Amino acid sequence: MAKSQELKNAYFHWLMEEYTFSDLDKNVVKIGTPFLDADFDYITMYAVFMQNGKIKITDDGWTLNNLENYGLSFNGRSKHRNQLLTDITNSLGVTVLDKELSITTDLDKFPLAKQRLLQAIMQVNDLAVLQNKNVKSIFFEEIEAFLNQNDVLFVKRPSFAGKEGITVQFDFSVPTKKSGEQLIRTISNGNELNRAKLLAMDTRLLSRTKSDARYIALIDDETHPFSKRAETEAIFEENTTSKILTLPKSELYKKPELLTNVI
Repeated sequence: MAKSQELKNAYFHWLMEEYTFSDLDKNVVKIGTPFLDADFDYITMYAVFMQNGKIKITDDGWTLNNLENYGLSFNGRSKHRNQLLTDITNSLGVTVLDKELSITTDLDKFPLAKQRLLQAIMQVNDLAVLQNKNVKSIFFEEIEAFLNQNDVLFVKRPSFAGKEGITVQFDFSVPTKKSGEQLIRTISNGNELNRAKLLAMDTRLLSRTKSDARYIALIDDETHPFSKRAETEAIFEENTTSKILTLPKSELYKKPELLTNVI
């Protein structure tokens, strides 16, 4: 078997096998994912088949209710916290109503909507770091501030259409003068290896439209220990032909020239 086919088979195996689908009743399907929430439980979504033929994909209120258990409420008292939630959900087309995160879609757009909701849930879960009174900002904001302080031009939360129409969102796009675009995915817990798998999957979805992009996995190795660098880089090597640079925050802050517009 050709190496390219081996990679393709491995990719689709992970994409399909790591998700579980089970009928709760005739109109509700439970979707299990390989990704962890703030409690290190697997993120679960639900697809509700509506009478008008649409499908509502929802977290059933779990994400925000779970964050409330950490003392993080989104009732309007914290403008900063609410703005973070709004920025995340608006950028991915997610509705927030009665603490529930959801997207209503057509059947043929279900894969796209599922990925968007999953990305939103994962990003909202990352707000759990704000439970620490000493933490004033999330990792995404820290990197945004770093880019501004170092006069780096960037686009925040860009989205791109990939294979099968699935939209892929990155945290930042940093243009360069000679080497094309740098697409950055911030990862708050680098030891959660499925985040690396998701990034590898996303680069494959963009293999045709962003073939010259330089991908960067920017890891927060200060809030959480990052002891699985070798495993992370092995996942990138085995699951995508795109080049992904593993860049811990501590290394970037020591060498700001690693992320500039001049490359």
